[in-house]
Amino acid sequence: EFNLRMTRDEIGSYLGIKLETVSRMLSKLQKEGLVDTRGKRIRILDVDSLTRL
Repeated sequence: EFNLRMTRDEIGSYLGIKLETVSRMLSKLQKEGLVDTRGKRIRILDVDSLTRL
């Protein structure tokens, strides 16, 4: 479990993608049960599956 130090907008800017893409990907990872997101707090639920991506 960790806290993101960057906002989702800052992450998107750093990666060269839009804020919406960052948010959609985090939502998808959460829906698939790989992570749990609560604001800036991220908890990895399935390390093995996440690593395979």
